[in-house]
Amino acid sequence: MPAFALSCMLPMMKKYLFILFCTFTCNVSFSSDRAREQENVEEIKALPQYGELIWLGEGTERFASLYAETESRTNRGIVVLLHDIGSHPDKDRLIYELRRKFPERNWGTLALQLPLRESGASDEDYYQLLPEATQRIVKAIQYVAKTNTQVVIIGHQLGALMGLHAAGTEIIPELKAIISIGLNIPKNNNIHAQTVELLKQINIPFLDLYSASGTTTDIANARKRRIAARNNPRYRQDKLNYSNSTYWGDHALVMKRIYSWLTRESKDFPVLIKKE
Repeated sequence: MPAFALSCMLPMMKKYLFILFCTFTCNVSFSSDRAREQENVEEIKALPQYGELIWLGEGTERFASLYAETESRTNRGIVVLLHDIGSHPDKDRLIYELRRKFPERNWGTLALQLPLRESGASDEDYYQLLPEATQRIVKAIQYVAKTNTQVVIIGHQLGALMGLHAAGTEIIPELKAIISIGLNIPKNNNIHAQTVELLKQINIPFLDLYSASGTTTDIANARKRRIAARNNPRYRQDKLNYSNSTYWGDHALVMKRIYSWLTRESKDFPVLIKKE
């Protein structure tokens, strides 16, 4: 085999090996709290509606999502939105805003209900749900890819880790870019919650947003992420400077940074025209 062909195949071979490693050495995982998920659905139904409530999956793997289509006949693609810990698609304020703003800019949105633990559960408890979250994300991407060939993930904090886990442990050809907001590097032994190792598996455009007002640990972790992603030429890290608030408190700033980056990265995406 020519050396060039082998060098092209090497990243994919490494990813397959990483997937096999995660599969055979995985920690005990837990299932989502379905009662809490149903409570969230009832809460969503009671709120002013924006978009459409869609159920994905079957049987015990069924989960809710909120879909909002673009306001024009053209469509750049679909943004799959992943909320933070213990929330739902219309409760996380940042995801709430993004799922309404992107359709105005010719991007449809599909915001997922991610798996939940019991009320008050810690981040470490939630790491056990990463495999189930990955299954949901893959199902959602497969669903929207039937009509939209360009799919992008945006995850907020724990949602960012869940999106990274899906992209790092599954082969998802429809996924064209990833945007993480407040991605953390957990200190734990759970094989699924290994941000650094997962970043090494990514070779598609990746925007890593973090706060300039973070702790010393946050700044150090940002450097670790840059090092982990150094072999991905389309990885970019952006530090958001915003005084008197966490970065996700300024929704307009976050939207501006994401949209400008995504516009550059998606310039070659075909513009889709909706069928009536």
